[in-house]
Amino acid sequence: MNQTEPDATPHAHLGFRIAVGVVGLALLALFALLGSVAMKQSATTQTLESRESLREEPGSASVRE
Repeated sequence: MNQTEPDATPHAHLGFRIAVGVVGLALLALFALLGSVAMKQSATTQTLESRESLREEPGSASVRE
């Protein structure tokens, strides 16, 4: 019985390390995904702002009227 108990401890530690590694990789992927979404949102916002500024120019406002 004593021989199985010491073997269980390294396997338990290995399982814990694998679980921590998987959680770490999942968090890394989540942060990468959030960063990508934030960059896309920023680019979209900049595009929309530039389009609004083009519409607000005096020449384009008088053409509509």
